[in-house]
Amino acid sequence: MYENYYRFRRQPFSPTPDPEFLYKSAIHQRALEELLRGVRRREGMLLLTGDVGTGKTTTTRALLGLLDRDVFTALVINPFVTADELLRVLLTDFGVVSDIRLTEGVSRQSLVDTLNRFLLSLSSVGASALAVVDEAQNLDPAVLEQLRVLTALETDHQKLLQILLVGQPELKTLLETHEMRSLNQRIARRVTLGPLNREEVEHYVAFRIRLALDGGDPMFSDGALDQVHRFSGGVPREINKLCDRSLEAGFAAQSPTVDEALVAEAAAALDLTPMPALPVTIEPASEAEFVKSGRRAGLTARTKRWLAASVVVAAGIGLGVWVAVTMLGGASDAVEVGGAPLPATVEAPSPLGAGPRAGQAFRVLAGEFDTRGSAEAVAEILRRLGGEVSVAAAVGSPDRYLVWVGPYATLTAAQAMDADIKSVGLAGTRIVPDEGLSAP
Repeated sequence: MYENYYRFRRQPFSPTPDPEFLYKSAIHQRALEELLRGVRRREGMLLLTGDVGTGKTTTTRALLGLLDRDVFTALVINPFVTADELLRVLLTDFGVVSDIRLTEGVSRQSLVDTLNRFLLSLSSVGASALAVVDEAQNLDPAVLEQLRVLTALETDHQKLLQILLVGQPELKTLLETHEMRSLNQRIARRVTLGPLNREEVEHYVAFRIRLALDGGDPMFSDGALDQVHRFSGGVPREINKLCDRSLEAGFAAQSPTVDEALVAEAAAALDLTPMPALPVTIEPASEAEFVKSGRRAGLTARTKRWLAASVVVAAGIGLGVWVAVTMLGGASDAVEVGGAPLPATVEAPSPLGAGPRAGQAFRVLAGEFDTRGSAEAVAEILRRLGGEVSVAAAVGSPDRYLVWVGPYATLTAAQAMDADIKSVGLAGTRIVPDEGLSAP
């Protein structure tokens, strides 16, 4: 379809887990290194988890391609097997038996003994075996117990069978139950995959397009990539779907460049909403660090994404207003200035003068909204994060509501917060002297 128009030699955003198309972000590269180290050290049981679409299967396929030639592998892709069926699949995949039907009617103990003899023969020549179990969160407890028993197959010096459990976050929850404590204790390495940040999304898209083009420049504009990150939440599977549909839209429009409008059209067709795909841990700066430096510590990339998405969800899409958000670290009294609270109505702020006077305080105008409900929703997000936030109607504009953060004792502190707001990716903030907020 669009492949000929854009001159792709193959589909750049195929949903299949092709290891050649694995973009090794920092977290994916770290996962590969950790798992490869665990297999080579014969540590027994390994765990790879991640939410839907974060690249677990592709990472696993890439790992298999990196293994030494003396590592025999078996892949269990059906998690709804019984304990006996699991053993039969392992014997067949390892090549011990040529046809799984030959193991029918054989007792479980005989299956285990056969597998053990095979593993001992590998060990005698310096080879090893790895079993990868996909979608392991769906395994029956009896099958998990059988896997635990298999980890006990060992010599005096090393494990005979390496097992890699791959699954969604529910797998970690399952393993932490009291019934699974014995198996959980045997896990030597744990790796978790997460979404890509905005920069990694750009590199990911460029990487896949270059592979499919055998070189060449990506055709997604910066604005389009912003939209891809916004609607996909940084999840590789969602990126693939969105970029694939965006290229279709570009082909239909006969556009050599994919811009933000085409991505928005594709997102609407896929019924995607601009929310992060995974929850994010908020990591505020400490009060001591704030007081010592006179400014807040920088926000993490994940926190910035969470804040931007939270405000979009709270305020609603397409309100036609500008909004900026930040997270205040530490206790609010580290930046508060004594005095009367913000009045119910305030005049439009004047631009910041050439320089602050001694003892002058400042606030940051964080957003302007068409309704009080929208303003309060954003303000509530900031309050939960520890911010000193106020909402007031604009003087002379009863249908406009302003969200303020502060006051700040120094211009430096206000500027630091303002810089964090802008780094979220939204614009329109203003720093104003606190004295300009008096009642009319």
